[in-house]
Amino acid sequence: MQLFNRRNTAEEDIYKRLSFDPEKDTLLDEIALARRQLDDAYNNFQNASDPDLIDCYIYEGNAAWKRYRFLLKQARML
Repeated sequence: MQLFNRRNTAEEDIYKRLSFDPEKDTLLDEIALARRQLDDAYNNFQNASDPDLIDCYIYEGNAAWKRYRFLLKQARML
């Protein structure tokens, strides 16, 4: 018995959402956004003093870095 029907995997959805459209430059915008998020997480980490906030910014930085690398791979494939 299957509780939830899944049509597409999350990976397929993100490929469709981030597919390159030369008129919209969505992939380039997403790369710039990911870079800003990475910089923000690094700057916040540098200014944090609470151990919980430090952990939070480490996780945010790691997530932003992985997203940034993923988007760069997508751009290279084009």
